[in-house]
Amino acid sequence: MSFTQAVHQKAIEIGKLSVEMTTVAGSGHPTTALSLAHLTTVLMYHQMRWDPKNPWDQVSDRLILSEGHAVPIVYAAMADLGVALGKNPKEARPMTRQDALELRAIQSPIDGHPNPGLGVHFFDAATGSLGQGLSVAAGVAAAAKIDGKDRIAYCIIGDGEAREGQIWEAMDFIADHALVNCVPIFNCNELAQSDWVSAQQSSETLARKAEAYGFIVRTINGHDPEEIRSVFSELHVIRNGSRPLAIIARTVKGWGSLSEQGTGKHGTPVKQEKLQAVLSDLDQTAKDLNATNITVGNFLKIPSPPAKPAPVSNGPIKIDFAAGMEAAGLFKGYQEGKAVAPRRAYGAALLALAQADKRVIGLDADVKNSTFAEYLFKKLPGQFLECRIAEQNMFSVAAGAAAAGKIPFCSTFAKFVVRGYDQIEMAINSGANFKITGSHAGVTLAADGPSQMSLPDAAFFRSFCHTKNYAGDTAVHYFFPADAVSCFKITELMANINGCCYQRTLRADTKALYKPTDTFEVGGYKVLREGKDLVLVAAGYMVHECLAAADLLAKAGKSATVIDAYAMPLQTQGVLEIAAKHGGIIVTAEDNYAGGLDAELATAIANTGAGIKLLNLFVRQIPKSGHTPEDVLHYLHLDAAAIADAASKVKR
Repeated sequence: MSFTQAVHQKAIEIGKLSVEMTTVAGSGHPTTALSLAHLTTVLMYHQMRWDPKNPWDQVSDRLILSEGHAVPIVYAAMADLGVALGKNPKEARPMTRQDALELRAIQSPIDGHPNPGLGVHFFDAATGSLGQGLSVAAGVAAAAKIDGKDRIAYCIIGDGEAREGQIWEAMDFIADHALVNCVPIFNCNELAQSDWVSAQQSSETLARKAEAYGFIVRTINGHDPEEIRSVFSELHVIRNGSRPLAIIARTVKGWGSLSEQGTGKHGTPVKQEKLQAVLSDLDQTAKDLNATNITVGNFLKIPSPPAKPAPVSNGPIKIDFAAGMEAAGLFKGYQEGKAVAPRRAYGAALLALAQADKRVIGLDADVKNSTFAEYLFKKLPGQFLECRIAEQNMFSVAAGAAAAGKIPFCSTFAKFVVRGYDQIEMAINSGANFKITGSHAGVTLAADGPSQMSLPDAAFFRSFCHTKNYAGDTAVHYFFPADAVSCFKITELMANINGCCYQRTLRADTKALYKPTDTFEVGGYKVLREGKDLVLVAAGYMVHECLAAADLLAKAGKSATVIDAYAMPLQTQGVLEIAAKHGGIIVTAEDNYAGGLDAELATAIANTGAGIKLLNLFVRQIPKSGHTPEDVLHYLHLDAAAIADAASKVKR
């Protein structure tokens, strides 16, 4: 008897269960699962330092399955090991074989792809939208490095998946930050979904690519237990250097059953009538390998976590406006009545939050001198991760860092947030506690033109504002502050909301509308001016335009109420009640495409049957460059004069 025989036996055991569960489910990917039988066995039963009873442990090693469709093999191991299931430790119970056989059932937490939000906290993030897992692993590893924790994040990546550009964004990031505690493992089974993988994704080419990215590369037979164990044994040496390890594992899709190998098997469960034949194939493979009747416990023992988890602070984070603005050199100008860009106030608040709580970290995509995340970078570089021009990687890194207990604040231009919508959605699905600030928001960016303007972001994030996550909470909270005070206070608010928050900030300097004693809340709004004839509703820069429009309307004999609707989901009932008392007319003015505040209020009017007339003003054509924000707003018929003119023509 030997380690090799024990691994073979366990690999076949969990391989058989992965085949059975996909047959029962009527869907899934058993052949990919079989290709990972040995790697999963060595990792989960021998290499990783972890406790199956405590998947919430913040010091344990982690396994991120980027090729999420292979998850049945991990579920099978989890069922065998009795890994704790449950949305929190108090309600946790060991996973069973029966749980595995309920794969993909609507009542089951055992989803078709890794999904921690359902109570499977062995996983750090939802994966399966290919290309994202390595970034998540990098976030887990980066958080461990920041905290000085001795934990390793292992990530399994498909060879076909390796075509995704985000994989190489993550490889760059890992090399940049010398994350020797992050180990990418490429599963090279040579078959993608519809065909053989390209030569560009061959094991030989992937090895050369990884070497070019600065990694120490080892190519192994992914079904040879000794080769797998040997390559992992190098980690203690590699971690003393600065070059991370990448493993290229040659495997066989459908390993153990010849009938399940070759093309045309991807995502195809074994038919019920053929199940016994495939299981018999696997039993025969075990006999051929002399891997039966092994007492695997003599050879496979899970190492204990490297340390006991330290107590984690989870109380509210409080910061002071005057002190925070002073630290960033902004308070004097504010006191003197000078206009201050909200993006600068964001940077000041981010620094203050990081100083107040080490859980707060900043991530930026090479625009920190424009988002003003550089305030944090310069004062506390140990709580900052420069992600370079790779926004998709940044958002997935944030998901990993959040899983490791951090409160990551991601910042880039709001336009470039668009590139990461898939990654953001997957992080939301994961239940990640992360924050996004998109600066230079809307058309008032002006001179740089539409290639740099965020326009559909309001509609995208609003859609999540009316969606519940797995915890039953609002999936996303959206904010658009109009001045420096509200931006500072809203950034503080976001740090104390569990989940995803998105904030737009402005490039332009704006005059203060609020005092440091003013407060802001989830779903809140502010009435800045009262008038009896109609209500103007806006956020961000357009609040200032609506105030100017109200002045113009006053000269024409109409008095307008002006509301700063800085948050979504908006407390619409209060806004509708105000409108009912002030003319029964609402005019929304937005510097984005349709689907933001206009949709928020139109839906509320429709749902309540309120007798309110709504006129929505928004960006109705692709904009262009202008020398000033006013140039662009005038071009789009969204400046104060245009708002006043449109509002004056609305009749009940």
